[in-house]
Amino acid sequence: MYFFVNQGIGHSNSGVEHAQFYRAARFRALGLPFKFVFTDHLPQLHQHMAEWQLAEHDVIGLYDYLLSDAPDDYLRFGTTQPHSYHEDALWDTQQRQRLLFRQTTGQYTETIQRRQQHADAAKDSWVFDRVILENKTHRISWHYQYMSDEVKHPVDIHVDNFRGRHYLFTTQDELLQFFFSELERYFDHNVYLIDRGTAHETALVTLKQQGADLKLGVVIHAAHFVGFVAGHPLWNNHYQYLFDHVALIDLIVVSTVQQRLDIITQLQKVGVHDVAQKVVVIPVGGVASVAQPRHWVGGTAKFVTAARLHREKNLTHLIQAVQQLRQAGESVTLDIFGVGQEYAPLARQIQTAQLEGVVTLKGLSQDMVTAMQPYDAFVLASYSEGFGLAYMEAISLGLPIATYANQYGAQALVRENVNGHLAAFVPEKTAESQNIVHLTQAMHRILTHYDALSQGASQVAADFTDERIAAQWQRVLEGLV
Repeated sequence: MYFFVNQGIGHSNSGVEHAQFYRAARFRALGLPFKFVFTDHLPQLHQHMAEWQLAEHDVIGLYDYLLSDAPDDYLRFGTTQPHSYHEDALWDTQQRQRLLFRQTTGQYTETIQRRQQHADAAKDSWVFDRVILENKTHRISWHYQYMSDEVKHPVDIHVDNFRGRHYLFTTQDELLQFFFSELERYFDHNVYLIDRGTAHETALVTLKQQGADLKLGVVIHAAHFVGFVAGHPLWNNHYQYLFDHVALIDLIVVSTVQQRLDIITQLQKVGVHDVAQKVVVIPVGGVASVAQPRHWVGGTAKFVTAARLHREKNLTHLIQAVQQLRQAGESVTLDIFGVGQEYAPLARQIQTAQLEGVVTLKGLSQDMVTAMQPYDAFVLASYSEGFGLAYMEAISLGLPIATYANQYGAQALVRENVNGHLAAFVPEKTAESQNIVHLTQAMHRILTHYDALSQGASQVAADFTDERIAAQWQRVLEGLV
């Protein structure tokens, strides 16, 4: 069985989840058995699965499994009768929520008990939660250890009446190791492709060290490297464990040739050799079809972008670039698709710049290929992209692209003067104004030779067809097992 390992999915997902959805479609076309594995507690899991058209039999949720009346049947078929989600709360006389009850979308209920503990009279109290999940005679409970006001970890996890036995796990890491050992017990010839979650790597590496006959791959979705410090590499936190234990990893999947070469070179500099065969290039997204090139007829240029509304996406730069283009006499608009914590600040910026009706926050779309059809060009302002599925979606439609020249995503998919323009940038706050000028210039240049760039987009898209990417997976997996 092939497992795509992640922490969770939701109403709005990142590129990591969309990469998993895309991979599932390629595996399905190849006839390869796979399961999504989600290990976070997800009260609305089945609702979100339905939104993203994930079949019940393709998903294993940690808590659904541990609370199942028939665990082996669940591993095969999933949850056969999901519930509708609802919740009720109990408040005290000071309007503090003390008890929260949820009917999850799975076969169990959740009760959260809240209490206050005054660790220091000089500080605000911390709120601690006790969580109880129940399905008839099955029960899981834990409380949280707070590392800070924002970071907490489940501890003292009781799993009662799982296959007729009771368990106590002092940490979530112990629970995960038990869970993966259960998957090893039931399924054969297993390959785990970890998309997110260092704790997953820890648990599976431990099982390998204990003799489990499994294959372990890690899919890299972002820039993996920070820099060298005193001659030693400083990795992105998400990949530190991977490179510290690279000898026990069977496969490292990246989306671009350049990232593969960088990883091999960086590891060789610290004396780690013989990894080249482990590091393979398979794009996390592709195109089902290649659109015909477009023709520019003039008028208002409609730019579009799609990104989580988070600061690292630099959406404020796009708004300023549109403002500069309009001040220079260009008739342009920008629609921004996505949701996130920066919605309100972006809305205020649009209002302050008097760009209502010019720049529009469009919200979430679950089908960006269809949503981007009416637009003329795509723009992105991230300083870092591991690949950038939004680029791929734009290319498949023949849309020229203006973007910062981020190292992997943009430089792999946007070819200067072929299908778009790459704006130079310096990732420092002091350089922000000049970066925006470069991005504005890149957007302007798209309009000066639009037809040739759209033709180039169709040419680039031909290198990333679904059939080619499925064939890449087929070759890699044949060599792995």
